[in-house]
Order: sequence, then structure tokens, then C-alpha cells
Amino acid sequence: KVKAAENRATVLESIKTAGAVLGEGFRAFISDWDKVSATAAGVTLLALGVYSAKLGTGVAARYIEMRLGKPSLVRETSRLTVMEALKHPIKTTRQLTSKPTDALKGVVLDPKLEERLRDIAIATRNTKKNKGMYRNILMYGPPGTGKTLFAKRLAQHSGMEYALMSGGDVAPMGREGVSAVHKVFDWSHTSRRGVLLFVDEADAFLRKRSSEMISEDLRATLNAFLYRTGEQSNKFMLVLASNTPEQFDWAVSDRVDEMVEFQLPGLEERERMVRLYFEKFVLQPAAEGKRRLKVAQFDYGKLCSEIAKVTDGLSGREIAKLGVTWQAAAYASDDGVLTEAMIMDRVRDAVKQNRQKMEWQTEEEHRKRTPGGFSVSRQGWSSPKPPQLTETPAVS
Repeated sequence: KVKAAENRATVLESIKTAGAVLGEGFRAFISDWDKVSATAAGVTLLALGVYSAKLGTGVAARYIEMRLGKPSLVRETSRLTVMEALKHPIKTTRQLTSKPTDALKGVVLDPKLEERLRDIAIATRNTKKNKGMYRNILMYGPPGTGKTLFAKRLAQHSGMEYALMSGGDVAPMGREGVSAVHKVFDWSHTSRRGVLLFVDEADAFLRKRSSEMISEDLRATLNAFLYRTGEQSNKFMLVLASNTPEQFDWAVSDRVDEMVEFQLPGLEERERMVRLYFEKFVLQPAAEGKRRLKVAQFDYGKLCSEIAKVTDGLSGREIAKLGVTWQAAAYASDDGVLTEAMIMDRVRDAVKQNRQKMEWQTEEEHRKRTPGGFSVSRQGWSSPKPPQLTETPAVS
């Protein structure tokens, strides 16, 4: 007990001594106004430094993201990032030293349309050289008619960078759509070469604001887009693509300087395409001898002309897919030889599938025009029937 009492006394004495020392030090501190002022200034500067560092880090991160990062809405771009340059130095050097290419290289179109597009390409290239204001373009027509391909070629021809985005990606973003659209335009403004911003399926989010089908979030996103495109720019060129341009909001149409219609290829264009893709996917691989592909003996030119005649209604993309289909047919055969009969069988299948798609589309459009999803007949209301498939006669 005596020892415990001594320990308590020792602890209490230590506490009293420490309190006295701290109290004396605090009294001395507050009595010296210079020390108080210096301490307050030091704490303030420390807090300001921490806040500035935090704010500066956020600003730097946003700057780096805007300069180096690709916006989430951009699906594809020719613009190089630092990471891509480090990963692919040879590809980067080749791209930076590449010369402008023909804007219509590899694009098969109607001669009148080709002439008009060539004028657009020349004007765009000269606009960039003279640091002028770019003109916005609307390209409309059926899918697979060369709109995206020409947009890429146009950017390469004029020395600009291109960025591809889809209007269908905007609607699902909800409230984030507004900030995503702003990021795309902020990113475009940081390009030294200028950006050709290609918006595919643009009607998916640029539709009329008076429509009941548009949500408040999409309406706000559309307003953000209109705000960023209200004036001509020397930083970016806007190219819109749509299958249904009549759905555009009037303010969007007002921002378009030129409208170009892309139609399905005619007979002459189809024959040029068939010859092009037959050469690319069949004759060249067979001549190289590196693949399991051989071609039987027949009149290639005559066959291409016959194919062009029976493929009326097919788009350029569908005709290009025929070349891949012919390759697959040869690979699936026992001996790897592609015959004339095999080629025409695949052509008839493609034509049949195209007609089926068109009949489905016709039925869908008819249901939209009639109340309740029913079609109107002379006998009254009737449910829509599935499309009847018709056999395409063989071409000899």
C-alpha cells in the first residue's frame, strides 16, 4: 500500500509539473504577439497550400484528360495519344509523315455525286490551308452507301484528324450526356490540325425537341450540342449522317451548310463494285497462292456484269460482303476451288435476304402509320402478316 501511494504521488506530481510547464509556455506564447502572428500565418499558408494542391491536381487531371484522353463518346479517331505513340512508334511515324490521299480513293459512287464530293474535298483542304471557317455537312441516304468511308477519306485528304461517334450512344447516357458532349467539343478544340467530327445516326439524339418521344435528359443534351455548334468554327468540321433526316430538330438543320444525298448504287456503280471486290477478295488471294483458294476457269468479266444486273437494291456494303462470302464458300469446299455456280448461289442468297429485309422494313413503317400496330385492308382491320419470301430465279 505504501508503494502504491508513492506511485500515485509521483504521477500526480508529474502531471502538475507538465501542466505548469505547458501553461507557462502558452502564457509566454500568447504574450508574444509576433509569435502568434507568425503561427497564424503559417497555419493559413499550410491550409492554402493543401487546398491549392488539391485544386491544382484536379485542374491538371482535367487538362491531361482533355489533351491526351479520348472522350467516351468517340468510337474511333485518327488522333494519336501519347500512350499509342509510345506503343506503336513505327505506326505513329508513318501516320505523321503520310501525305494527303485522294478523298474518293476506294469509294465507288455515281459520277455526279463523285464530282460534288470532290469539290467539297478541295474546298475543305483549302479552308484548312487558309485557316478559314469550316462548313458543316449533312450526308443522308440508305445505310451502307459510303457516307462513313467518305468522311474518313475527306479528313485524310484535307490533313485533318477525324473522330467518329454514334448518336445512338448519347441517349443511354442520361444526365451524363451533357458533360459528354462538352468533352467531345473541348477535346476537338485542342487539336492543332483540326478535327472532322463525324456523327453517325445523328437523328438518334438530334431529333425535334417538340417530339413527345424525347426525354428531358436528351433534350438537355441536344441543347448542349446546339450551344457548341451555334457559330462556324476553324477548329472542327461537323459532318452528320442520317437515314431519316426529316427527324432533325429545325435548329440542327439550320446549322447545316450543305446537304448531300447518297443513293443506292446504279447498274454501272454496282458493276464497278463487283469487279473491285471480286479482284480484292477472290483473284488476288488466289494469285498469291498463300491461302486455300483457287478459282475455276470461266469468263470473270461476263459474270461480274450478270451479278451487277441481279443485285439491284443492294448497297455498297452488301456488295462488299459478297466478296467475303465468296471466300468463305471456297474455304468450305472440299478442294478449295470457287466455281461460277457457287458464286451465283451466294448472290441469289444475298438478293433474297435483301428482299426479306425490305419487306420487314415496309411492314414496320406501315404499322407506324396505322393506329394500334394494325394494317388497314379493304375488309377492315387485320393483323400484320409476316413477309412472304419469294425465290429469286437463277441466273445462267
